[in-house]
Amino acid sequence: MSLNEMSNNLTNIITRDLDFDEDKKEIITYAIETSLLAILGALLLILFSLMVGALRAALISAVFGVLLRRFSGGAHFDSPTKCLVIGAIIYSALGVLGQKLVELNLAINYILWISLAIALGIVWILAPVDSENKPIHSEKLKKNLRGLSVSVVLISFVISIVSSNSLLNISMSLGVLYQSLTLLPIFNRRGGG
Repeated sequence: MSLNEMSNNLTNIITRDLDFDEDKKEIITYAIETSLLAILGALLLILFSLMVGALRAALISAVFGVLLRRFSGGAHFDSPTKCLVIGAIIYSALGVLGQKLVELNLAINYILWISLAIALGIVWILAPVDSENKPIHSEKLKKNLRGLSVSVVLISFVISIVSSNSLLNISMSLGVLYQSLTLLPIFNRRGGG
């Protein structure tokens, strides 16, 4: 059974005794499907990062990367399943990388700040990146999303200044940098990218 079929079945169960029109049912189905995808994505990330022994670092990278993605947009795969699996693999790999950098004492502040500065530049110039399926037409919305994206990077920068936790700082920076790289045009070709 596909995720869409499962969402439709749950919607029918929930709305069986309610007098909802098709539009309201479609909204509930979308909310259920989005929630199931988020839960599945989190479970995959936990599973993969546990397998490579990098749960904490992967979760930190994912939280900051996903937070930035919420406002910045970025590269899209042709199915939610691909997105979840590849995202879980990448964030798990970032967790491993973050741990190794901390173990090797390479979580040097100026390197973190340079990576966040690169992320800030990319976000400032390119965010938000929309897709064919979800175009952004409103200039006001684009401006607000860019501002929120920049804010996430700046908050990450401030955290890296005030925090003495190397794992937090490097994992957060890797998550933000990775997400900013998904904004680059090479990952966002219209009509098949």
